[in-house]
Amino acid sequence: MANKVAGEGEVWVCGSCGKRSKDLYGDQTISYGWDESCMINAVLCKEEFLDLSDIGRVVNIKEGGIIST
Repeated sequence: MANKVAGEGEVWVCGSCGKRSKDLYGDQTISYGWDESCMINAVLCKEEFLDLSDIGRVVNIKEGGIIST
């Protein structure tokens, strides 16, 4: 499977734990600890539609924020 890098204003979000990465394999991780489980549960989102916790994890994706699952 080819790596998928998120475009401008987009980010991969782990639907399980809320970590974020610019690429599906976690090479450009925004939230520390992106792993294989995150890759499997990842959804591509628009960054402006994300609510983040104080440690930078996604706690809510607003309506219209999911681009692809």
